[in-house]
Amino acid sequence: MGFLMEFGIIFLSLLFIATFIIKNKNPPAILNIYQRPNGFFWFKFIFMFTVLSLKKLAHKFKKRKEIEEINVLDRPQNLSAHPKAIDAVYFNGANKNGDYLVVGTARRKKKLVDGFLYLLIKNSGLGLLETPKLPGTALYQTEEIGEYEAEGLKISPQEPMRKWKISYEGKMKRFENRKEFVDVKIEAEWSSTLPYFNFDSDMDPWAMAKSMAYEKFSREYFENLKANHQTHYEQHGDIKGVAIINGRSFKININAVRDHSFGLQREWRNFHRYGLHFVTAENGDRFNVGKICLPISFSRLTIGYVYSAKEDKIHPVRSCDLELYQHGEGGDPPEDYAFSFEAGKKRYLMQVNVLHSPHFYISKDWESKVVERLCTFEINGMKGWGAAEWQYRNVREKKCKCDNEMVMLNSDKKNKA
Repeated sequence: MGFLMEFGIIFLSLLFIATFIIKNKNPPAILNIYQRPNGFFWFKFIFMFTVLSLKKLAHKFKKRKEIEEINVLDRPQNLSAHPKAIDAVYFNGANKNGDYLVVGTARRKKKLVDGFLYLLIKNSGLGLLETPKLPGTALYQTEEIGEYEAEGLKISPQEPMRKWKISYEGKMKRFENRKEFVDVKIEAEWSSTLPYFNFDSDMDPWAMAKSMAYEKFSREYFENLKANHQTHYEQHGDIKGVAIINGRSFKININAVRDHSFGLQREWRNFHRYGLHFVTAENGDRFNVGKICLPISFSRLTIGYVYSAKEDKIHPVRSCDLELYQHGEGGDPPEDYAFSFEAGKKRYLMQVNVLHSPHFYISKDWESKVVERLCTFEINGMKGWGAAEWQYRNVREKKCKCDNEMVMLNSDKKNKA
């Protein structure tokens, strides 16, 4: 009896000490933003990994139905009643010769479309071209229509998950001399036979569970997750077409990724920053990998996937050692950097070399600054091409109705200082 009592006292003492250590292991967030593992980290991880694994298993049995639903969703969607409702499509791509095309349109309320276009045809001799209102993206429709179209820019679905048309007609300005404008007409088609990646069902449960385990669980936390959820899927393919610049015709033939996002709302003020990389490798593999810091939901979310051309299969990213707080937290992302990640039980090392780095401000209030980075890459020794996109919360926003060009020039001077 005495032995059992001593054992009980020791066990309860150890349990008390362990509980005390767990409860008091609550390190402060890095820069007061990026959460660090607390004493309950692995308990939360195991719980969420189990839940998400079961959810992913259930999705496998619904795959055929999901494909049918995606086909219906691969077109303009009705905007919700929320004032921050969104329905957005985005393309970015490049080729090994140094040509680039990046275009996006996001339908919002009151005829607003957040839209932009960058075009670089290397042998044109004009360098990077951009649409006239940049760095502002607030374009307006003459009447409210359910299409990705405004001020000469139009993106329209032709065949679900297979073909989209991209067109533009109007002025563009040279990035190197923004007072010089050229006439541009683009007629191009994005097409694909590759599988798509649905972020709702295809993310790696390990990566998601770990990203969630950093956060402080509460009813409010899970309510925020639900309120800020958006449908988002991506698909790699190719863009072919023609660009006529000041009467000269140039072929467009690039590898490009397309994404489609929509949901109840998108509040850019909730995003602290993100860094994403969209890459085509010389062996045909395709990549999307990066980190998102959305403190209301995830302060360090790992996302992405690898399309293996050899297997004709997509593998979700399981881990990534890119840490945003180590790279350009002050607002200027790095020009030359590297990081590693794992997908499909294979480790990748990605080296990034930035060639051009224009930026713009999202929507009419300039809630966020996005740096579009036209890059070359090296992945496990293979050459690659594509773009990286780095976003920052623009806390100053747009305080006055200044001329876009003047604001842009002042911003550029400040960045160079």
